[in-house]
Parts: sequence; structure tokens; C-alpha cells
Amino acid sequence: MNGREAAFLALIKFERGKTYINLALNEVFSKNDVSELERSFATELTYGCLKNRLLLDYVISRFSKIKIRKMSAQVRAILEIGAFQIIKLDRVPDSAACDESVKLARKFAGRSRGFVNGVLRSLCRGKNNIAYPDRADDEAEYLSVMFSFPKWMVERFISDYGTETCEKILAAANEAHPPYIRQNRLKKRDNFIELLKADGIEAEPDPEIEGCLKVYGSLNISKSDTYKNGLYTIQNRSSQSAALALEPKPGMFVIDMCAAPGGKTTHIAELIDNRGEIRAFDVHEHKIGLINAAAERLGIDIIKAEARDASVADSELVGKADRVLLDAPCSGLGVIHSKPDIRWTRKDSDIDELVKIQRKLLDAAAKYVKRGGIMVYSTCTILKAENERQTEWFTDKHRDFKLVSQKTLLTHETGGSGFYIAKFVKE
Repeated sequence: MNGREAAFLALIKFERGKTYINLALNEVFSKNDVSELERSFATELTYGCLKNRLLLDYVISRFSKIKIRKMSAQVRAILEIGAFQIIKLDRVPDSAACDESVKLARKFAGRSRGFVNGVLRSLCRGKNNIAYPDRADDEAEYLSVMFSFPKWMVERFISDYGTETCEKILAAANEAHPPYIRQNRLKKRDNFIELLKADGIEAEPDPEIEGCLKVYGSLNISKSDTYKNGLYTIQNRSSQSAALALEPKPGMFVIDMCAAPGGKTTHIAELIDNRGEIRAFDVHEHKIGLINAAAERLGIDIIKAEARDASVADSELVGKADRVLLDAPCSGLGVIHSKPDIRWTRKDSDIDELVKIQRKLLDAAAKYVKRGGIMVYSTCTILKAENERQTEWFTDKHRDFKLVSQKTLLTHETGGSGFYIAKFVKE
């Protein structure tokens, strides 16, 4: 199977709402014979089409008499794959993009191959003369189309950060970003970078975060002995900052409110030298196994993971925790660079519901913290409604907590994911 067909099948699976795009792509690869080269091309096409969907649909609509919403999912996906190659991939000849798209149409949308051919040929001829939205007329509409973000997201970013920073946020979300890993402090090796090289992994230490490394090129943990032996964990540099803000010490009792899949939980365990006790909660039963598996691989035995609704406080643990981490469910708008599906699955109306959930979790988390203890509230979003305004609400309601620090990490400034971290002390 070639890369274009694999990308098409993955996009259709995503469109039908059955899975996340990364899982859809992996499923296609697992069920079909796709070479490494074609897998790479399929991944580029799939993520490129999702990241640029709104722009691609806008361009297609300039040359199609049929509206996008009236097209079948198959025809739309084929046109998006073709249009992406024509307007974004200079190395692919326009003729090849058209011809291969017609082949896809012949196989998956036979009666529409003439339509697909006509739209893409017209795009090839007119791609340099497309009338895009006028920025002066509607700034948000212009940014929405050109960076392919839902307009409601753009309007929220403009409201929170201003137009200039908003544009930088959108641009950074469309760029490829290197993965980061966290060296296991419990299995520390002085020759760690050399061991990574033996696994075919090129990495360099982060200048600000101890034990954090930026990876260059691909990272295939299935072929990495250093990963299997528990020498590192894949974790974004911004995410690593959350556990560090908690300042845990050996022997402490720590609660991780929303722990799965266990990245921050295991980081805390490493920071306290696997001495103390960590209670890790997650509402999903099937995710508890992920936490336990991560702990076992890393050589950690102080984590007790359990399935529970963290918004309902456990009366037996009230006032007993030295440290509490609440990495709350959120809109995820800080990780769109790695999860482009969020653009099209998240709705503006979701934000108010998430704010309510976060407040319930904050109320519960506050009950666990002992006097003099520390609580950290973090999210992987950059919306102030879920971050700074939640912190204001919390300190107004819980007068026994003092805000020590808060920071918003933006991708274009740090190179990591968009993230928010607030640190409180119970006085």
C-alpha cells in the first residue's frame, strides 16, 4: 500500500469518529503492508491534512461547484490530500498530486474521479491567484483560514494574548516539534547519551531542566533497549516542569489527582528517590494499568494507583498530603502541535463544562493538603478561562491557600508544549 492510500484510510477513520488520528494511522499500518518510506509519507500527508484542513477546504471551495459540506467523506479526503500536496509540498509535482488523487478516487469514489480531476487541475492552474480573506476586514477570519484554526479558538487567543502573540501561537502549532525525554533518576547512567546513540537516538540535554533531553529525528521506543530497560520516559519539557514545581522531598506523602498515563506520577517518584508514598487517581479503570506498567518499567514501587472520581474527596486522606498535584482535564489547546485532531473535536461550548469540572477537582484537592503543604494546579491548555481565572477563583474561595507562583508556557517561547502551572501553599 502506498502512502497516499494509507493517509486516506486514516483520515476516513478519523472522520467517522472512531479513533484518534495517531491510532487510526497505526491501525492502517498494522493491517497493511506499508514500507517505511511510504509510512513516513503517509504520516506527513495525514497530519498535514488535519493541521491544514480549514485552509484546504477554503482553497478547494474556490474551485468546486459542490460545497464542502455536501461532499462525501471519501471525496473530501481525496481532495484534501491532493490539495495539500499542491499548495504545501513543493517536492511533489502538481501532475503527480492530481494523477494519484484520481487513482484514489477511482478506487474509493469511482463516480467522482472526473470531479476530483477537474477540481485539482483547476487548483493547479489557479493556485497563485486565490483570493484569501482580507485581514483588514476581519482579523480573526483571516488568521482562522491562513493557519487553519476554528475561528472561536482564534478569537479566544486574541482576547487572551492580543493579535501579535495569537499569530505566533498559531504558527508554532503548525510547526513540527522535537520530542523530549526524561532520564530516569533512579537508573542514572553517566554515559546516557552514548547509550541513546547506540539505540540510534540523537539527543542533547535541555539547558534549563535537569534530566530533560531534546531528541533529534525519530524516536521509536519499540526498538530502544534504553527505553525497555527503564532508563527514560517520553515526556514534554513543559510537562516535566509540573512535578518540579511541586518540590517533593523523599519520605513525603503525595497525591496525584489525575494521574494516567503516569508521566508526572513517575517523575514525582523519581524526584523523591522512590522513598515515600504516592497515591495516584484516575477516573478510568483501564488506565490504571498504564500507571502500574510505567512504574514497573522504571523500577518504582511506591505508587498506589486506583480508579476513582478525583472530584469526590476521600475522607480518609483529608489533611494528610505533603504535596498534591492536580494536572486537570482541560481543552488541550497547548498540545495542538502534536494532536491536530483537537482543532476539529473540541468545541467552544466545552470550555464552560471543563471549568466546572476543574473547580470540583480543585475543591477536592484542597482538602488533601496538610498545613504547610504545597498544591500544584497544571493544565496543557493556554486559555486564561482554564488557567489564571481558575487560580483567581480558587484563592478567593480558599483563603487558607496562598498563590506562590504561576506561569504560562507558550510553545513559540519555550519550544515545549503550551502549559500552565500554578503553585499554592496551604498556610
